[in-house]
Amino acid sequence: MKRAATLIAATLIAATLAVTATAAADEVWSTEIGDVVYEKDLPDGTAILSYPLDGDEARGLGFIDGLAGVYQGRTSYSGVWVEPSSDEVMRCKYAIGNPETGALEWNWGRLEMIFVDPDFPGSWIIKRGTCFDELDQYLVGKPVVAAEIAE
Repeated sequence: MKRAATLIAATLIAATLAVTATAAADEVWSTEIGDVVYEKDLPDGTAILSYPLDGDEARGLGFIDGLAGVYQGRTSYSGVWVEPSSDEVMRCKYAIGNPETGALEWNWGRLEMIFVDPDFPGSWIIKRGTCFDELDQYLVGKPVVAAEIAE
């Protein structure tokens, strides 16, 4: 009996881990700028999202504090975004360290991600600002689900 309970518990844990890993790898949201992709989790609890940049193959990155591994009961999360610097892009007065690599980033800003639907898959609104400026830019994300991809 004890062996059966242990086997059931191990199976449930494995299934939970498989679902959670799949959620992160498969989570994509449609937005007016293109698809936002949940890329990966960092060990410190930060989730990394990527998004398209206008006319560029490179993608911007959003580092969302506390979102890593959270797929139920999502609320509001803060973080930063970073994008490649260039001569055409305004640079912030101060650089920040990239949360994943530690490299200095000069094109960045703060953000707040607010989930409208708390459970996976869920819609959200992101407010963002450049450097230390007010959060005055908005982006709405709606989940892309398997049925939509197949169409």
